Amino acid sequence: MDILPELIARRARCGIAADPLPVEQVQRLLCAATLAPSCGNTQPWRIVVVTGERLPAVRQALSEGNSWATRAPLIIVMATKPSLDMRLEAGRDYAYFDLGMAALALMLQATREGLYAHPIAGYTPSKVAKAAGLPEDFVPLNLIIVGKPGDDALLNEGQRSREHGPRQRKALEEIAFSDSWEKAWGTRDLGDLLSRQGLLQP
Repeated sequence: MDILPELIARRARCGIAADPLPVEQVQRLLCAATLAPSCGNTQPWRIVVVTGERLPAVRQALSEGNSWATRAPLIIVMATKPSLDMRLEAGRDYAYFDLGMAALALMLQATREGLYAHPIAGYTPSKVAKAAGLPEDFVPLNLIIVGKPGDDALLNEGQRSREHGPRQRKALEEIAFSDSWEKAWGTRDLGDLLSRQGLLQP
């Protein structure tokens, strides 16, 4: 059984270089996002590519724990509003789900290109929305910090430890079930699969 190399290689790394990225490379990331599936082909995601004069304002909206991201040459604002997609019973606003798939497609393309693409939730949404010029009814759901691999000497001890430590994944028996919630998915082959795929390696 094979798993996509980009899924194996992808990590939410913080050691990002300040080097600017070629426009053509950013274009490929955006194209990858547009190929994500969406409910009824609504494509509800809106993507603001922040690399220029608005970048300092977006950086100022980051939480203290995400100060490492202020070095990145590119911050991508992923935004949507529920009315752009299906709104079904039980709070199933598909805009958020579909945006997540577009974000993952973008991150996998970034990984294929040898870039780090680190999604974060630690920021002040109102400040990001203002800096990115979002309409009032749009939600800046997440930011993706993108850049080339850089020097991790600028990271704090905890960040460096996570950067080079083993990848932490929950066991399948914790998150997957067979037919019903009461029966955990069998895990007898999980360890071997993860070992062969390198999923538990730094």
